[in-house]
Amino acid sequence: MEIFRETPEFGRSLATRIEPFLNDQTEGTLRLLGGGGEAIVFGEPDLQFAIKLLAPPGKGAFGWVLDRDARQRWIIRGGGLSEALERFAWFEELFDSGLELDQIGSAGDFLVLKQPFIAGSHPDESTLHQWMHAQGWEHWSPTSDLAMIANLTWRKGPWIATDVRPENALVAEADGMIRAIDFIIGKVE
Repeated sequence: MEIFRETPEFGRSLATRIEPFLNDQTEGTLRLLGGGGEAIVFGEPDLQFAIKLLAPPGKGAFGWVLDRDARQRWIIRGGGLSEALERFAWFEELFDSGLELDQIGSAGDFLVLKQPFIAGSHPDESTLHQWMHAQGWEHWSPTSDLAMIANLTWRKGPWIATDVRPENALVAEADGMIRAIDFIIGKVE
């Protein structure tokens, strides 16, 4: 997985960071679902939830944050704990995915988010774009040196959502509705 190649320390310290989930009071098994530069994602199919483990050894630190560089061009960078908490609160406010804070490491060294496990498939790009428009978002190409920001960004009032691509959304098998699961949210100040 990409995150283990980019930051070997993330993989080496993984066992100690998931230890709180491995106690005699917990039943079920966590399955590794995936991961990238921001988080490792585990699933608990019996209890129907997914957990996202974020930690500074990962390239995205506690999660990607939209920001501007010295030339006022949009960038993403690894965020600090308070920035990540704000970003995830904004995400939940805008996309209502059931995302919740599960725990913060006692030394502030990791962050665990939990959200309902959504059985489904990724929408195609056209369907995702139609859904974003229906939610009041408009495609937006801000000034940036990063193709992801230039091509995969949407805006709704002061809000920005980037990394809006099929892999970061699901069409739920249960009701056919699209659910955003991993967009990067920011705000134009």
